[in-house]
Amino acid sequence: MKISLKTKLTALISFLVLMVVLATSTLFISSFSRLTILGVESRGDTIPQEVYAQARAALEGSRMPAGTDLRNFVQKKLASDTMMTSLLQSAVAFQPTIYYVTITDTENRIMVHNDPGEIGQQLASVPPLRDLRAAGLRDQLRVIYGPPRVYEMVLPVEMGGNPLGDVRVGVSTIFLRDQITPALSKAVLLAVLVVVLATLSAGIVSYSLLRPLETISQSVDRWARGEYAESIELDRTDEWGVLSSKLNLLGEHMRGEKAAFVALKENLDQLFSNLADGILLFDKQNRLVLATPAVSRFLGRVSDELIHRPAAEIFSSSTPLDQTLRKAFEQRDFAAWQTIDAPGRGQAPARVAVNVQVVEEQGERVGGLVTLRDASTRARLEDQIDVTAKLAALAKITSGVAHEVKNPLNAMVLQLEILKSKLRDQSEEVAPQLNVLSTELQRLDRVVKTFLEFTRPVELHPADLNIESLVQEVFTLAEPQARQNNVQLVFERNGSAPHLRADPDLMKQALLNLVLNGCQAMPSGGQLRVTPRVSSNHLDLEIADQGVGIPPEVQPRIFSLFFSTKPGGTGIGLAMAFRIVQLHNVGMDFSTEVARGTTFRVSLPL
Repeated sequence: MKISLKTKLTALISFLVLMVVLATSTLFISSFSRLTILGVESRGDTIPQEVYAQARAALEGSRMPAGTDLRNFVQKKLASDTMMTSLLQSAVAFQPTIYYVTITDTENRIMVHNDPGEIGQQLASVPPLRDLRAAGLRDQLRVIYGPPRVYEMVLPVEMGGNPLGDVRVGVSTIFLRDQITPALSKAVLLAVLVVVLATLSAGIVSYSLLRPLETISQSVDRWARGEYAESIELDRTDEWGVLSSKLNLLGEHMRGEKAAFVALKENLDQLFSNLADGILLFDKQNRLVLATPAVSRFLGRVSDELIHRPAAEIFSSSTPLDQTLRKAFEQRDFAAWQTIDAPGRGQAPARVAVNVQVVEEQGERVGGLVTLRDASTRARLEDQIDVTAKLAALAKITSGVAHEVKNPLNAMVLQLEILKSKLRDQSEEVAPQLNVLSTELQRLDRVVKTFLEFTRPVELHPADLNIESLVQEVFTLAEPQARQNNVQLVFERNGSAPHLRADPDLMKQALLNLVLNGCQAMPSGGQLRVTPRVSSNHLDLEIADQGVGIPPEVQPRIFSLFFSTKPGGTGIGLAMAFRIVQLHNVGMDFSTEVARGTTFRVSLPL
């Protein structure tokens, strides 16, 4: 059980007061008891003297007959002396502590007693009163408040130089108890009263002294919970006031530090959330202290669940990636970049680039830094950059060729029309050849126009775009082609899709090209599904067909202009879709399995 400081201080003060009171009371009771016994002893000393004097007076002038026993003579003389009897009885009556007064012979037989019935009896031997006076306080109190006992004061009696007996005064502990008890009760009552008052005073003093501490403690508790708005309010000029002022300054400093920490944490969180690489920072004991959100994509586990765990536990599986990292930490073999094939971990990249570095401070290792990078995505990006470069070069070439060919082509069309008019009379003989020339010139004109359209700069007109409405419009345009190939068009909402900002016409054209391409890839029918998937900062639009798939040998060329694997295909649709996606500064990739189908993914920023 937790005891408060106020309770401890109150108990300490009360204990100290109790010790002082007990010590003072013990001294008082000891002195009072000793003085009481000494007073009884001093008063008791006068009684034997008086009795002895009265006995001498009673025996003086008396003649003992010849042949008479001395003891019997003395006993009769003393017993018949009325002054002696009155003296003995008055001594007992007026001295509250006196139990008996007697004169005994040398054999302790009673010759005279304040109680005449005791004369002739043998007096029991009892200890002297000076033994009780010399005893300690505990022994005195044990005797006085124990079973009744009798102590004596003795004065020897002589006659003619010969011992005649003793004057004995008995003091009973019962009578001593009656003398001491009132004063002892007052002392105990006073001690209890003093202790109670001291406890109350200690409580009041503790409350008064420690009340500011409670206020300070409550304020510190609020600071511990992160509530720095309120300061410590103490209108005092003593040490508590100085302490509260210093704590308020500390609170202001902590408030500023917290604001800076929160701002730094937000900046770091934003930075880490945008990092595509997975970063893991370990301390000297190889325990994880920092992990970016991208780590979960590589390791298949939430990064927050890995914090404070050792590297041996984090990289405990049998995958090539975990084996490489576990070996690096066990053997302290911190290698530079190396690429690892890591299939079979859900949506993890198929190829991962790994870099393990040691963190040193003043030549001493203080931690390790692991960087995980998606090597497969990097390769795809390089492929896309290469395609973009080729398209740009092709655009320059085709633009120049188109312009150079356009004018002669127009002249050839005009000359063909003139030739037709001149040979009108011989039309039956030359008509087939003229028709072939006209058809081929029209086809060549369409090719030139396609070149010009593809290479002409496009100006974007961004607008708010609802992805579901866009997909439904594309489905409406693609419905004839889908019906012809017995393809079912399906839009999977997958929750509420957010609004995007893009060029509606261009995005419709790109999506239509992808949908038509999927329908044409399913000559035997099937389903074409369009599914939006929302992540933290972008939307992935998936267009998945159940077609024949794309053979591996032609996959690098599918975005090339005029490349097509379909009979009668123009090879313009995918190249145009890819160009529109690039104009929006977004990415497009695909995954395919032969005889299983192809899925195109367009990543659109939110």
